[in-house]
Amino acid sequence: MAVQTKSKSEDKGPKKKINWTQVGVIGFCVLVVFMCIVSFSGLPNALGNLINGDGVTGTGVVAAGNPVYVNYTMNIGGSPVLMSGIGLYAGSQTNQTQYIQFEGYKHPFAIYADEYNQIASGVVGLSVGESRSVAGSGASLAYAFAKDNITSMGLDFDTLEVKDVLYLNEYYTDELGEEAIAIRPAMITEKTADGLVIQYGTDTIDIEMVGYVSTS
Repeated sequence: MAVQTKSKSEDKGPKKKINWTQVGVIGFCVLVVFMCIVSFSGLPNALGNLINGDGVTGTGVVAAGNPVYVNYTMNIGGSPVLMSGIGLYAGSQTNQTQYIQFEGYKHPFAIYADEYNQIASGVVGLSVGESRSVAGSGASLAYAFAKDNITSMGLDFDTLEVKDVLYLNEYYTDELGEEAIAIRPAMITEKTADGLVIQYGTDTIDIEMVGYVSTS
């Protein structure tokens, strides 16, 4: 896993290409942490999930099984780190990490199974235009780094601040059985003179029911 770049927390989601020249190795320990929680097989993303459905459309309250499009905002420390949208079957559940490709990015972004499940179940009962907040993957998904570790990555420790958003490399095995890289947004949640804490688990996810998707 590697840190790619940083941005301020008010940059609500991917807006520009990542500067790949700023990649620095974080270390094997963090890779092990991610390997323990991430399933190495991605789901079909966005509207690809809905191609072979039953053609349900409507304007009423969402019921489990309805194909819908949802906007979501992933938050850490009360600030957004990623804003996007996804097509899914309401109420569907998975045990796999989902890898979502954004236009202009070489690598997909990783959305954990817990987060996908919260979005899919959270949209049930909403009408078009309605929103709610659900739990994320959890603040326990974090790692502490000593100042020397940060410096060895090629980052300027003195300029890093709490609420800076970092983009981490996450390694997984793709559908071809090859090692691939996904991007995971994270945030600096603590900083001392000796080091900092990077949280990559989300505290909450704000979801909005955008509309129904025809699958016929």
